Amino acid sequence: MKILLHHLFKQRVRSVFWKKSIASSILISIFSLYFLVAFGMMGTFAHKIIADTFPNKSVLEMFTRFVFSYYLVDFVLRFKFQTITSFDLQHYLFLPFSKKKLFHFPLITSLFSYFNILAFVILIPYFFIAVVKENSPLQSLVWFSYIYGGIGIVNFLSLAVKFIFTKKGLVGILLFAFVLTLLTLENRGVLSLSSGFYSLVHFAMLHPWMIVFPWVLLIIVYRLTYQLFLKNRYDEALFSKKSKAKRLISFQFLEKYGNLGHLIMLELKFMLRNKKTRTMLYSSAFFIFYGLFFYGDFDITKFKLIFAGVFICSSFVMNIGQIALSGYSSHFDGLMTLAIPVKTLFRVKYIIYASAMVLAYLLSTPYYFLDARIPLLNLAILIYALGIFPYLFFYVANFKYQPFDITQNKRFDMSGFNIRNFIPLIPVLLIPFCIHGICFLLGNVLFTYYILAGLGILGIATNSYWLGVITRKFHEQKYKLAEGFRSS
Repeated sequence: MKILLHHLFKQRVRSVFWKKSIASSILISIFSLYFLVAFGMMGTFAHKIIADTFPNKSVLEMFTRFVFSYYLVDFVLRFKFQTITSFDLQHYLFLPFSKKKLFHFPLITSLFSYFNILAFVILIPYFFIAVVKENSPLQSLVWFSYIYGGIGIVNFLSLAVKFIFTKKGLVGILLFAFVLTLLTLENRGVLSLSSGFYSLVHFAMLHPWMIVFPWVLLIIVYRLTYQLFLKNRYDEALFSKKSKAKRLISFQFLEKYGNLGHLIMLELKFMLRNKKTRTMLYSSAFFIFYGLFFYGDFDITKFKLIFAGVFICSSFVMNIGQIALSGYSSHFDGLMTLAIPVKTLFRVKYIIYASAMVLAYLLSTPYYFLDARIPLLNLAILIYALGIFPYLFFYVANFKYQPFDITQNKRFDMSGFNIRNFIPLIPVLLIPFCIHGICFLLGNVLFTYYILAGLGILGIATNSYWLGVITRKFHEQKYKLAEGFRSS
């Protein structure tokens, strides 16, 4: 373990991308610190907020029920954002390392992920301010064991499900859909799973010997996830046992649109014929169902409607947009020798991204049956996304020098993918949040959607200009990109 940690540290420090990403690291650190402080304040004042909001309810009961809903949301967010350590463990499989010990490393290091730190920061203040004062030390310890033990269980479950999804997409989809269903039923009050969870915790507090149960369950989930990783350590060998003829995907109808249609056809085949990109496409489809637990109590004044709309309409761009250029890293030099204008390449990507967003919007129109206003609000968000998001991801792609090899199917290879890929999400969500806050203070949140739609229309109308700006920046950065993509 010490050797692997030492190697991981050297990998980070000696990486050719380390100095190039100092600015993004500082930006991420600032936002990370902000959320840590915000969650800490939330934990500090949680008992007062709950007491004022639910004056006739037990504060401990409502907080524990909130934690159960947090587990479900946390699982969904981890599935989207959390990855195992960016260490290529397959390099060590043929070295004199114990295979059984080797695969403990990504699981143990996952316990120190940002998600777990956030949960710790919000729980610790509440634990000492509210729980310890109202309960005995032993009962308080039991409560904390159940609550934070649940965070650890969610941590390992999300890694296991995400791993299964990359191998057996249908199984991963079913497991993910099951969690979404539970969250939806809880949010809409059909099933009160959180009440059952509080009853269990409360019963355990009255019978302190039950403190062992969450830790036993945590160990079981850990072992199952570990065995899953260990069993699939020789991934290529597993998939080479049986050779199956793959059906070729054809988009010949695009040929009639000339050179642009031909390039769109090649780009679509590029996405669908590589496992990594296909996995990213499949995971995008999940977020169409986000509205099921955001639209439960429809209130047009709440920002969560915009948040849900952004993810529903733009999940494709948020996934594939992360590798807008780095996805070509394995053949970037050859791509630059082709007689194809770079602006045309970006236009092809824009058309595909825009088409995917429109399709996602159309698939989300059944939310009309929850509230007739939802499709109209999402339409404004769609227009905003069409006029802003692709340009933002294209521009940021010019500064991502780390290669992303889509031809490798290694289960433990997370190279080319890290939290910096989500930097574009900061302005994507921050701009609507600021506009919504201003309009809320002015007393009419509907203007938020008018302004967002206006920004989107302006972006669409100036499409050629923004693609030109991105192209010029690409020409400034292409040699740095080529240098970075050659490094691995």
